[in-house]
Amino acid sequence: MMHMRQSAAIVSAPGRPGMALAPDPGQAIAVDIDGSLLRTDLLYECLALLLREKPWCLFLLPFWLLGGKARLKREIARRVDLDIDTLPVNEPLLEWLEDRQAEGVRLGLFSASDNSLVQRVAARFAIFSEVQGSDGTVNLAGANKLAAIRERFGDDFTYVGDGGQDIAIWEGCRSAVLAGPRASALRARLAESVEVVHAFEHPGVKLRTWAKALRVHQWAKNLLLLVPFLLAGELPTMESVAVLVPGFLAFSLLASLTYLLNDLFDLSADRRHRSKRNRPLASGALPIRSALLAIPVLGLAVVGLLALTTPAFVAVTATYLVLTLAYSFGLKRRPMLDVVVLAILFTLRILAGIVAQDGPWSPWLLTFSMFFFTSLAVMKRYSECRLLAREGKEKARGRGYNAGDAPVLLGMGMAAGFCAPLVFFSYLVDMTSAVRNYAHPEFLWVICVILAYWLGRAWLLAGRGEMHDDPVVFALKDRASLAMGAATALLVVVAAKGDGLAKLAGTMLRL
Repeated sequence: MMHMRQSAAIVSAPGRPGMALAPDPGQAIAVDIDGSLLRTDLLYECLALLLREKPWCLFLLPFWLLGGKARLKREIARRVDLDIDTLPVNEPLLEWLEDRQAEGVRLGLFSASDNSLVQRVAARFAIFSEVQGSDGTVNLAGANKLAAIRERFGDDFTYVGDGGQDIAIWEGCRSAVLAGPRASALRARLAESVEVVHAFEHPGVKLRTWAKALRVHQWAKNLLLLVPFLLAGELPTMESVAVLVPGFLAFSLLASLTYLLNDLFDLSADRRHRSKRNRPLASGALPIRSALLAIPVLGLAVVGLLALTTPAFVAVTATYLVLTLAYSFGLKRRPMLDVVVLAILFTLRILAGIVAQDGPWSPWLLTFSMFFFTSLAVMKRYSECRLLAREGKEKARGRGYNAGDAPVLLGMGMAAGFCAPLVFFSYLVDMTSAVRNYAHPEFLWVICVILAYWLGRAWLLAGRGEMHDDPVVFALKDRASLAMGAATALLVVVAAKGDGLAKLAGTMLRL
């Protein structure tokens, strides 16, 4: 039975849609999963899990696809154990469906995803009387899905979907409910005979969503490439700038690539975390498919940028990539080893700056970096363990730490932290150090005091439970930290231009 569509029938649903136009009680509603009931796609969820747990199976994907989409989905689904309970839900749509079910409307769940997953999704919500998915042979999409729904509900049903592949179903049913970010565009593509009774449209992917997923704010960490130049008291030459600029961009894009990988691998753990569940991939704001496509694009961009640098710089970057991938695939779940790897990754940035400078390699500077960033990495784990204890949990998901590890981490982190200023002072007074180029290098000694104070304050805040999940992000937002950073920069200027500043001051006094 068909009804003419009325433009006033579409209603946005920011909250509980009590005033929405609803089908008559007793009418059936068939609901899609991917992008409709869930703000994600089960196939790509499984693919991301397969990439993390059994990456060698990726080579089998083309062979499975030769047997059809249904077989591809079945082969992937049977090799992973997807955490259904944490998948992001289209909450307004779910509330609306629960209201309809309470009114006696029959609900059915029909999806092109593999039936084993569809059954588990249906069990999570327990409001569906009919459930069907792809069976390994027939891909339940388009005409196949329409036939399956008609077999259960006849022709008089409302269909909830989100994509162009659902148009054939909408045009063969009683009325339509649109979901997802493309609801308005889909409405324009529907035939005039289709009545749209509701729309649950949520925002699409915006530029700020990508910026958050790529952690653009974390690119500030790559300013560590400039540290060797600042400590040498010299400006980068044209040759070093030609390496630094593409090198900075390469490190930044490479970091964004690895952040995407980490978020893909940690989806289930992030969705159970108090703050990480709001990340674009975990929340469903950024489709997994988009992230999977972005990773090779970022990789190609990094290769192009590194082609503009030197072989030595490429070697350091390649080492960074190998360690990052090793961290993502397993080392991050190894207690203590994970924080050492994180410290090495930071230190490699400084080493990349030394290579770009083509200057001397100082073991003191690299050792200082290892102690300092080990302290910050341990601080992050310590804060996580403190949070576990407050929440009454014993073990962190996706990590190898327990709530009881906090005292050990506190001792280790503070010891490493206060070794850092001592080693930095040894670097400053080393007769072979590049700081000999400064007019008054003794002013740089005050930086050791600033470092010790900042680390002490940071650990004090961590002990109080007031530290941000990421100490680096904390430093970029904390006013006291920014003030200490400005004081450090001023000391560098005074050390480099001390004679000139003294002459300027004397001239001003005479005036």
